[in-house]
Amino acid sequence: MSSAVVQAAVAGGGTVGLACALLLNRRCGWDVALVERSPPRKAEGKRGAEGKAPQRALSLSPGAAELLAECGLQPGNEGGTPSLPGHAFSRMVVWRGEGPPAPGNSITFDAAELGVKALGSVAHEAPLRRSLWDLADDCAGIRVYSGTELASVRIKEDCGYFDLDNGEEVAAELLVGADGAQSKLRSALGIEFHARGYGQTGLVFEADCGERGGDTAWQRFSDDGTLALLPLSESRFSIVWSLPDERAERLRQLDGEGLMAELNEAGASVAGELTPATPIASFPLRRGRAARASGERYALVGEAARTVHPLAGQGLNLGLGDAGALSRVCSEQGDALIGDARVLDRFARERARYGEEMSLGIHAINAAFEGALAPLAALALGAVDRLPPLKRVLAERAMR
Repeated sequence: MSSAVVQAAVAGGGTVGLACALLLNRRCGWDVALVERSPPRKAEGKRGAEGKAPQRALSLSPGAAELLAECGLQPGNEGGTPSLPGHAFSRMVVWRGEGPPAPGNSITFDAAELGVKALGSVAHEAPLRRSLWDLADDCAGIRVYSGTELASVRIKEDCGYFDLDNGEEVAAELLVGADGAQSKLRSALGIEFHARGYGQTGLVFEADCGERGGDTAWQRFSDDGTLALLPLSESRFSIVWSLPDERAERLRQLDGEGLMAELNEAGASVAGELTPATPIASFPLRRGRAARASGERYALVGEAARTVHPLAGQGLNLGLGDAGALSRVCSEQGDALIGDARVLDRFARERARYGEEMSLGIHAINAAFEGALAPLAALALGAVDRLPPLKRVLAERAMR
């Protein structure tokens, strides 16, 4: 069963896919179809009274927050406007070495020094996705196909088609793949995805802190991994811990007291005593990119286009940047036909440069701080901390 042709169809209703659909509708004035197998539940993302449900937390840059505001999410909840969930932080400390950060082995970024209100914010993914889903579902220019997914993809001269597994057909002038690292759209188009593993596992859980630490994010590099403490509130952190596979598995098997001891040793008491508060979720760390991110009538965004190490928390910010760039390029295409490969190539080249630069930078930092150059890398942190102009450049790039 087919429907009328829309200007764009987005595969994937995660945070990036929803933002892409909303921005294409708002910036271009297009009718958009959105296909998602698993819509968020009404109560998804709400922590129970015991706070035991593990949730994925996201680090949002100011640039990403601006795009989400353009989608319709605003800080606070005034006048019934959907709110942008998240807890802002104005300070970030990065160090490498034994014990807590010290002059010579650390760098501190401060919002006041940079003339901004905050360096970023930390939000649970589920309520953020739920808010975007509600905006898309309420938008007259967006038709949501939920509970179904791609069975096949066809691109004809005049149109592209999503054949859904419920028998429906979605016809669109532009097909957008926002369906993650295992993108069905990318696979259906025969686009190779070049990936490599780091031999590391990411452990994610939440911990309550013994001090009021909600204004500062912390990141420590050690011989065998990277620990990030991202403030979810004044008294709770999201823990993102990248470790070699074997050590990560050992930590996963520890009881509460054992994990607490390991966490506090690694955290060097920068936020007081940390007490694990949720179960551990884990995922393998990989870096990869699609051989092509665009072509006639299609474009890839987010993890369908590339995956990066979670080191700097830039994966979602990169994906939202893709959505912003694609909608901007499409809104500026003039007399060109929707889905024209030459227009989409401008988007792909722009994002390839920035994405590869970011991916290579994160990869290089990870290698430097965990390899033979680690002592020099620690000294470099201290040196950059004493060079305000260079520190500002680094901070401004991370805040995009």
